[in-house]
Amino acid sequence: MRAKFDVTPYLEDLWRYGRVLTRDDADADDLVQEALARALSLAGTYDASRPLLPWLIRIVRNTFLTGAAHANADKRRLESYAETSDTALLPSQEHSAELSNVRKALVGLPTEQAEVLHLVGVLGFTYSEAAELLGVPTGTVMSRLSRARAALKRNMEKMSGFAPAQFKVVGGRDVAK
Repeated sequence: MRAKFDVTPYLEDLWRYGRVLTRDDADADDLVQEALARALSLAGTYDASRPLLPWLIRIVRNTFLTGAAHANADKRRLESYAETSDTALLPSQEHSAELSNVRKALVGLPTEQAEVLHLVGVLGFTYSEAAELLGVPTGTVMSRLSRARAALKRNMEKMSGFAPAQFKVVGGRDVAK
């Protein structure tokens, strides 16, 4: 018997997390679609007494790690970067330029750091929740997050020659909801 659950409220979060993993919109779409198909096939294993989002995030992550999406995303990202790196024009607005720099700085992070930054900083998971999702100790999450924040600032400094004063990487909480 399949458990009934509604994934609609989580689609945007799942897609954003997929985007962090694949670094490509189309690959994120494919990844989330494949993960949701897996979730449906695994619906009988879902424990309705537990939150749905962490279960879905885990399926997205496992789908990414075992699928061809990783290889395709790396290949497509490198090709795209090679095409645009020398010919890219700076955005005309300061805000757009800053966001573009942040995106480029994020792309430069290793996947392990980017996914922890997204889980804690964007989705708001606690360190222990993120650790459980990733299957690593809480200290590893804290270490990866610290290194991700430092690397993001360094990447921003390299691109612009300085770290903007208003740029501060925040997020996460130390207790569960």
